[in-house]
Amino acid sequence: MASFSFLDLEKELDKFGDKVLVNREKALDEASDYVMGQLKNNTPVRTGKTKESWERSIKYKGVRYINNTAVNKKEIPIINLLEFSRKGHPFARKTFDACLPQVENIFKNNIEKGE
Repeated sequence: MASFSFLDLEKELDKFGDKVLVNREKALDEASDYVMGQLKNNTPVRTGKTKESWERSIKYKGVRYINNTAVNKKEIPIINLLEFSRKGHPFARKTFDACLPQVENIFKNNIEKGE
């Protein structure tokens, strides 16, 4: 399996200069939607609350955040319990790592389009 680094991708994007800025934003939207969809598909379902609580936000240009807003009765994020508790069902990190090759392809395809 090839290793992937967002720093390496950033260096590659910089080679294209200003023409890639618009494509980068489109690629970020597409890639974050893809990752969020995969997280949603892989979320363990008991009540469905966690599965339906994935959201993407944009706070800064060039950055996308994917978050899960579901909390339990004690206001503890359910995703943390799933990922890190002894009785959890870790899936988020594995899902994210599995998405990296497709994320890289999304960026490459958007840059090649040159729109």
